[in-house]
Amino acid sequence: MRRKLSRFRNWLCLLVIAQIAIANGQDVVEEPIAIVADRVILRSEWETQLSLHSMQANVDANDPLVRDTLGQVILDQMINDQLILLVAEQDSTLMVSPKELDEAVEEHILSLRRRYPTDDQFHRDLAQEGLTERDLRVRFRQDINNQLLKQKLMQRKLSDVAVSHGEVREFYSHYSDSLPVRPAGIKLAHILLPVDVSESVVDATRERLTRILGEIRDGLDFGEAARKYSADASAPNGGDLGWFGKGEMVAEFEQAAFALTPGQTSGVLRTPFGWHLIQCIERTAERVHARHVILTLEPTGADSAAVRARADSAAALSLSGEDFCLLAQEYSKDEETRKNCGELGWYPIEEMFEEFKTVLADAGNGAIAGPVMTKYGWHVLRVLDRRPAHRLNLTDDWDAIKQIARQDKTNRVLTDWIADVREDTYVDIRPLSARRTLTPSSP
Repeated sequence: MRRKLSRFRNWLCLLVIAQIAIANGQDVVEEPIAIVADRVILRSEWETQLSLHSMQANVDANDPLVRDTLGQVILDQMINDQLILLVAEQDSTLMVSPKELDEAVEEHILSLRRRYPTDDQFHRDLAQEGLTERDLRVRFRQDINNQLLKQKLMQRKLSDVAVSHGEVREFYSHYSDSLPVRPAGIKLAHILLPVDVSESVVDATRERLTRILGEIRDGLDFGEAARKYSADASAPNGGDLGWFGKGEMVAEFEQAAFALTPGQTSGVLRTPFGWHLIQCIERTAERVHARHVILTLEPTGADSAAVRARADSAAALSLSGEDFCLLAQEYSKDEETRKNCGELGWYPIEEMFEEFKTVLADAGNGAIAGPVMTKYGWHVLRVLDRRPAHRLNLTDDWDAIKQIARQDKTNRVLTDWIADVREDTYVDIRPLSARRTLTPSSP
């Protein structure tokens, strides 16, 4: 875990450096490493990507061979990305909705938070770099919007790619010896009961924030209230969130913030993150500078115990012979699996939750295990099947081989299409080892 944290901190530093370079770009003329149509790929952007990939591959980014080989692969990919984005932006039928973008940004932030053992550690490392989660959302937003646009274009271009029965067999005859080994796996179904915050906790937290609002109205400085009470990384700075525009905050928070005038404090409001008070500091028609106090909603031991009792009941009924499928449909809160009898599909045994490994170590087909607690809640598990490690073969793994064959064909179709786009687009590539200053006479 320490190694992962160290790598992520290095990644975070690189992100900050890249963002500073972009922010200062209007003052410092940077050297292009490639030009695609009217788009410039800066050497600093390429250097950042090279550093990131080198870190992931555990190689030295300053090694001349790495710069010439991995560096060229990265530059080609950056050029291809620009070509795809160019076509996607020119297609007026492709659109990314605000909801899609918000959800993708939140998932990206969540994926970063999952690299840390606790949210506090994540926020501390952000704070050391002078960043907040909101800063990350703002900085990721345009890049993620571009990624979604490219994905929509690729889905449209490649959705019709298919492989025939004969093509799968031909692919297998050529690549059978190099196909991956499928690790030992287990097929599971589960009943999931997440530990949600009880209404009594929700109400108590709201009442507590209402009392804090009363203190503010009686003269307590809002910033002091944030420092004293707020459960947020902005608390030491008086709850100051800086300036933000429309679309940068969750809808409930944004609506309340933009309804305030400078100096005005909102009433108590709830978002997916908890209960808030917001105070407007400054604002324009399009942006608001605000601060807030937030009280997060955390389940209590009693909340967890109540859910555990329900999970115990589901496990007991299953052990007594009740149909697991019907129990999953009645008890489970996992909307993605409950309609399919709680089935989770196949998992490599080594990649399962450690909690699952413990209770499933000696469980045979049909065995019931749990309840067991993970970060998602209480699970009751049923073993549907097991399989040993083996190299992919047509008898046991037809669908997997078909998917690999289709991906291979898709890559070839995509490569040919990008080559056609590139042939019709102005692309100027500078030597990787060269350094020159962009001048007005440059293309």
